[in-house]
Amino acid sequence: MTTTKEWNQLRSNLLEIIWQLITSWDGTLEHALIITETNQENIAKWQKLMEQVANETFLPYTDSEIEKQKEATVIQERIIATITSERSVVVSQLKQINKKNKVRDNYVSAKRDPFFIDKGL
Repeated sequence: MTTTKEWNQLRSNLLEIIWQLITSWDGTLEHALIITETNQENIAKWQKLMEQVANETFLPYTDSEIEKQKEATVIQERIIATITSERSVVVSQLKQINKKNKVRDNYVSAKRDPFFIDKGL
């Protein structure tokens, strides 16, 4: 059986991993996607841990843990804003490409009407 202190240590370790990963963000979209994917795994572990200890008594979060949670939340919001902004740019570019394709298709018709040759069969 795991003690309350051990559960809290597991919780603290997971929070530390999440915090270190988020605070390592270099501001790029590529790194944001990597962080998001990796943190999905860590958050799944966190949720599993919370389900396992649902009936256990926790020691309260330390000031350090609370501060890390707040900082991680702020940075995560910036990461999400970056991803959302980049997504908007990509969607806009796709719309422009679609419009260009429609204009091109209106000028150059690739459709050919079928024709039949009667060879007197």
